[in-house]
Amino acid sequence: MTHNDDPAGAPLPKIPWWGRLESRVIAALALLGVLCVGASAYLVELTVGTFEGIVGATVTRSELVVEIAASYYSDLVEARKATYEARSGALLRELDAAVSRGGGATVPGLVDEIFAREADLVSLEVRRGEAPLARRERESALPEDGGAWIWVPGRSALPRREDEAASLALAAVFAMDPAVERRHEALEALRRESGLVSVGARTVDYATLDAAVTRAMAAASALVLMIAFIAGSWMARATTRRVSQLSAVIRAVAAGDREVRARARADDEMGQLGAAFNQMLEQLDAAQRKLAYLQRVSAWQDVARRIAHEIKNPLTPILLAVQQLREKDPQASPEFSRMLAASAEIVEDEVEGLRRMVATFSSFAKVPEARPEPVELARLFEEFTRAYGHLTESGSDTLEVIAPPVTIEVVGDRQLLKQCLVNLVENAVLSRREADEGPLHVRISARVDDLAGMVEVWVEDNGPGIPVEMWERVFEPYVSSRRGGSGLGLAIVKKIALDLGGEARVAVSSLGGAAIVLRLARRSAA
Repeated sequence: MTHNDDPAGAPLPKIPWWGRLESRVIAALALLGVLCVGASAYLVELTVGTFEGIVGATVTRSELVVEIAASYYSDLVEARKATYEARSGALLRELDAAVSRGGGATVPGLVDEIFAREADLVSLEVRRGEAPLARRERESALPEDGGAWIWVPGRSALPRREDEAASLALAAVFAMDPAVERRHEALEALRRESGLVSVGARTVDYATLDAAVTRAMAAASALVLMIAFIAGSWMARATTRRVSQLSAVIRAVAAGDREVRARARADDEMGQLGAAFNQMLEQLDAAQRKLAYLQRVSAWQDVARRIAHEIKNPLTPILLAVQQLREKDPQASPEFSRMLAASAEIVEDEVEGLRRMVATFSSFAKVPEARPEPVELARLFEEFTRAYGHLTESGSDTLEVIAPPVTIEVVGDRQLLKQCLVNLVENAVLSRREADEGPLHVRISARVDDLAGMVEVWVEDNGPGIPVEMWERVFEPYVSSRRGGSGLGLAIVKKIALDLGGEARVAVSSLGGAAIVLRLARRSAA
């Protein structure tokens, strides 16, 4: 016998680890993590490559521009220095020409004029050989300390003449604007930093940045894979654990345990599956209970049919024989005549009782087959009230029939439903009469259960009620809460309700007694 031959008793085959749902979920999540990391790495690499290409081209152009500008500024500085040398020579020649012309001009006076005229002169000194002729300075006005100015020296000397013992020489210091030099230094700094990238407070080159991005991607990939593996393991175990629990419940049900239920606490597909399985088990139990009840009723109907047949046949001969004995009384002895009359009366009463019992058995055995059709409750209540509204001969007894406020149609059989109402009302009358507790009040009403698509017909009374422990057994044939009850009225009612796809149950009446509830399918929901 294979495992499939006996799924309820045979053990299930062991599933290899690669075929388990848990392994598949973990593998799926790990693969998803690898794909996500790979895609992210590819996008980052593509972005970095594109960025490097754009930045590289920009840096190349920037370096070229900086190199050209730096060369320009270098030439500018050198030109400024050459200009200062030329100015020194020009000043010396001007001084020599003024002295050569005579006219009372002296070297110190001429130096004062030149110093006053040239605003960028820091100092000016004229010498002939080693002997100083004049010197002027304003270093405090054009200080070099602190980077306010840049002192550039300029020197010049004239060739010695034949009538002079030494040549005339001039030494000048000029103040140059430091902005030129600062711009040149800024260009040099830009050229040095063109291959660097600022990251926060740090400045690194592109190679270091590329290596750092690679390390970060590797660390992020490892972290994502680890999280995917942990999350996959947790989700897989949580899912497979619930699947295993549901599988165990299914095996228990297959083995015959109808009380076991699946735990359906989660608000997801697995929870819905467990709830649907539990609902299926509840419906299966209800269907089995209905089937078992109908089978028992069917068996009792067969027994009642046989009993009615066996009892009914001898009743007529017995009654005829007793009547003949009474007619053949010789009247020889008054005492014998009285005894014969009393015995004949007892036999006739018991035969009448047996006849009523046979009639009850026959009615129970001959409950007609239900023919479901749309039945309007208001019309059903009206017909019942018209035919059975007297309830009892006592004027203090009350039958209250509350018609539905709107048109409600149920799936039923009009004649069988009226028979149900008759049985239930007669049962209430007999219960109240047996208890002898005053006026009887019976109420018939309808309630709609829109959620379930059902209609409930309530028959309530103010009688002694039905003990709670008998609520389930009271519908069994030949089980009655009354001392003289046959136990067939409620059984007929429940059988008709089940045949119509409904149900019958006992409830507590607001009148203080018992309530029998017929639960029928509403036509719109059927």
